Amino acid sequence: MEIAFLRKRNFRLEAEENLRKHRAMQQQQPATVAPPSVLKSTSISRLRPMLLPEDLCSRFLQTVEAQTRRNMETCGILCGIPEQGRVRVTHVLIPKQSGSADACSTTQEEELFAVMDKQELITLGWIHTHPSQRAFLTSIDLHMQASYQALLPEAVAVVVAPKYGESGFFRLSEAGLDSILRCRQADAHSHDGEVLFTHCQHIGLTTDYGVNIVDLR
Repeated sequence: MEIAFLRKRNFRLEAEENLRKHRAMQQQQPATVAPPSVLKSTSISRLRPMLLPEDLCSRFLQTVEAQTRRNMETCGILCGIPEQGRVRVTHVLIPKQSGSADACSTTQEEELFAVMDKQELITLGWIHTHPSQRAFLTSIDLHMQASYQALLPEAVAVVVAPKYGESGFFRLSEAGLDSILRCRQADAHSHDGEVLFTHCQHIGLTTDYGVNIVDLR
């Protein structure tokens, strides 16, 4: 059984293109409002609210600081519990992995499942760093998020970009999910003419509790 973290190659040109589209989307819409194409779908209204601890990104960055200093990308799995019509992120599980400036590949994923089974956690999304890039979803990230979102519509992709002091909470748009699931391309590539991802509208941050970091590296 394998977690959907895919090995990346150098994608500087593709990253710049996706970032350009993301910035254009931000200029057209306030950062807290999804594009009209997303709002017109009924998926947003059907999503259960997701609660995340406010210290999620800062704690994750502290834990992976050594890798970030070496310009290495690091990933983790967001886990938690369903409760009273919503879902709550309580844990970040960091698997054994190798990485580079734009790559992250996990190993021994069975250790993750053992922790999740023992603590009765479900997968709610994923988090990773962009050590030298801004916070957005690359084409490889888009395919990653599609695998999570296809299984759990509320799944969130958190990208932390410490060099620029940015953190993003993203999900695929309705059109984006359909497009990515149909795509059979591998490695870095672009998708033209579509708003593929947006800022999450179903999440909330809380100081009522802190995140639990389980570092399995």
